[in-house]
Amino acid sequence: MTIETTVATGDDRRHATQSHEPRSPVILMTPDISEAPGVPTETEYVVRANYADAIAEAGGIPLILPYNTENLTSALALADGIVLTGARPGTEVTGARRRFEIQLIEQALKTGKPLLGICHGMQLIGECLGGKFRTELPAAAISHIPQGIPDVLAHEITVEPDSVLTNWVGKGPARVNSLHRHALAGHGRFRVAARAPDGTIEAFEGETDGFCLGIQWHPEYRLTELDRNIMRAFVGRSADAAARKARNVSSAGSNRVRERLAQLELALPEASSPPGAFSGAVRTGNIITVSGQVPLKDGTVLQTGHLGGEVSIEKGRECARWALLNGLAQLEAAAGGFGNILGFVRLAGYVAADAAFERHGAVVDGASELLRELFPDRWAHARIAIGVTSLPRGVPVEVELTAVVGDEA
Repeated sequence: MTIETTVATGDDRRHATQSHEPRSPVILMTPDISEAPGVPTETEYVVRANYADAIAEAGGIPLILPYNTENLTSALALADGIVLTGARPGTEVTGARRRFEIQLIEQALKTGKPLLGICHGMQLIGECLGGKFRTELPAAAISHIPQGIPDVLAHEITVEPDSVLTNWVGKGPARVNSLHRHALAGHGRFRVAARAPDGTIEAFEGETDGFCLGIQWHPEYRLTELDRNIMRAFVGRSADAAARKARNVSSAGSNRVRERLAQLELALPEASSPPGAFSGAVRTGNIITVSGQVPLKDGTVLQTGHLGGEVSIEKGRECARWALLNGLAQLEAAAGGFGNILGFVRLAGYVAADAAFERHGAVVDGASELLRELFPDRWAHARIAIGVTSLPRGVPVEVELTAVVGDEA
């Protein structure tokens, strides 16, 4: 038996450390801005820590989104959900923030990104959906600014019976904190979900393609189970969006591989049933091992014989390619799509050859080179080429493959 070991190199990405744990949804938060008069280099983005804490507690990954419209499309591609936060107590939202957030809302609504607006964020989303911004609150017995920090419950709200909030309120009257001097009024592409005793809109559900919820109070303080349920529901919808995105990426990845196959005038065969008491591929954690595959084309052995005898090196390379194609069919089925494949660990090639034959690596190159053409950004793999006296069904080449995959969609 002859053994040749090599390492196929390419893009230096390393995939062995990739986690196969489900990815938490990425939530972008719009901050306020703190300007240092006369010292523009010291301007700061500001967002209260409890916004991030509430998102993290609900299972999300909170990130601050700067006011950069040039990279807005890229930022939205990264995001699974968006929170428009409230303004700092006693301050008005700057024109720069308002203009940026309007663009953000418009693009988020077009793409169906889950949106949660809190206090000012709720009012601005409501405006974008056709509502009216009201600068004065009605004169009433309740105060919407009972104190400078909204860390206590301030007043009751009436939840509409058909709103999403009804499942989150629990028993008894719902009470919320409060810290606002403006409000949303009028009608638009939203349904009022809750009102204060003076009629002020306290929550709405957007009549939009994606999840869209506006909350006038501050659920990030998590004073009640309703507050926590709001944050959980929003992060949960964002996680659903992340899962859909992963499925779309997987489908797109499979399509790209098939497009490259078509350019090579090849096609992926159907994954065949193993001819014995074993599986075609087995997944352990984020590693998939594909059992040895022989060169089958349309379910028929492509070639029999030995290298160094009746089989030429070029014929051997073709057999290696078809053995790999059969292996990729098994891998796609086990991974849930080529888009879930992060990279490759090892390709093993077995070459049936005469004793004097020495070019086993040149034969197995047929498989390695095809892998590089189909997965140009993640093809790098270790390899072994082994010379043997015979292989199942009399074929000249058999290939096995090990890959690293992400989470199944």
